[in-house]
Amino acid sequence: MTIMNNEQETLDAAINFAKQLTPPAVILLEGELGAGKTCFVRGMCEGLGGDPRQVSSPTFSIMQEYEVVSAGRLVHIDAYRLSGEDELATIGWDELLEDKNVVIAIEWPSRIKNALPPDSLTIQLEHIDIQTRELLINV
Repeated sequence: MTIMNNEQETLDAAINFAKQLTPPAVILLEGELGAGKTCFVRGMCEGLGGDPRQVSSPTFSIMQEYEVVSAGRLVHIDAYRLSGEDELATIGWDELLEDKNVVIAIEWPSRIKNALPPDSLTIQLEHIDIQTRELLINV
């Protein structure tokens, strides 16, 4: 468990986490609205050698891809608007899982839980107060 007192500490935790990743990897980001899931992906992008400024929430587009040096690409999925696993075919889910040079970060993974690989890593982000977050990584 890690306590982060501001957005920069969340970014730093994600940068350090991403530097330890070996693709392919699926990262499940759990936490309520505003818990820092997209901020964590922004830090992951930087840690993987990408431009964190390009990261924004893919709530309406469902999926965004970012070029990163150490993994080839970072795929950022927001499953909040998906009605279930059946809709994953529209974003090429099976092809994503076969790609050996990708890190996939999924917000709201419980919406597609039956399609998630068993070796996924879970990141739990919780509000403590308006600035402070608690981070728990389950491997």
